[in-house]
Amino acid sequence: MRILAAVGVVVALSGCAGREAASGESGGAAPLRGFGVQVDQAVSARVPMVHLKTCGPWGCHDQDVPLSISGPTSAAPCGTGSQSADTACGVVHLPGPGPGYGYAPVPGLTQEPVTVRVTTPPGAPVRLDARLRVQPRLVCPGRAGAAADSAGPGQPAGTCAGGAPQAQLRIAADGTVSQSR
Repeated sequence: MRILAAVGVVVALSGCAGREAASGESGGAAPLRGFGVQVDQAVSARVPMVHLKTCGPWGCHDQDVPLSISGPTSAAPCGTGSQSADTACGVVHLPGPGPGYGYAPVPGLTQEPVTVRVTTPPGAPVRLDARLRVQPRLVCPGRAGAAADSAGPGQPAGTCAGGAPQAQLRIAADGTVSQSR
C-alpha cells in the first residue's frame, strides 16, 4: 500500500469485544458509551488530566480522566528489495510530544443533550474551567466514528443494533473546549 501522507494516531472509540446483533450476526466491535477527549499538541504535555462533570436527564456523572500523549509518527521506509521507494513498511515514532487523548465512560449517557463541565486539577500547568452543551450521537458497532444517521442498508436513520451514544471533546491550544464531530 502506498502512503500518501504521514501516518497519524487515531483514537478509536470502540470496544475490543464483538457483540452479536439481534439477528444473530456479528455486529462488529461494540462502541463504548461516553466521551473521547482530544488535546491540541501545543498544550498536551501540560494537561495530564481533566475532570468531567456530565449532567443529563439521568443525573450527573463526575470523573477524573487521565490523558495520554501520542508521539508524532512517520512512515518507515522499506529496506532494499522488491518494495518501491514510496512504500511504507511500518511506523516510526519521532521524538517530541504529539496530541493528547483520553476516554471518559459515561454509563448513563443517552442521545439527549447534556451539559459538560471540564476542569483541570488545582495546580495544573494549564487552567481549564469550561461549560458546554454537548449533543451525543449514536455510533454503530463495527463502524468506529460512523454515526447512526448514516445507518446501513435496511436500517432507519438514527438506529442500529448495539449502538452507543458518544461525543468527542476537543481542548484547543488556547484552552477553549468544544465538541468536535
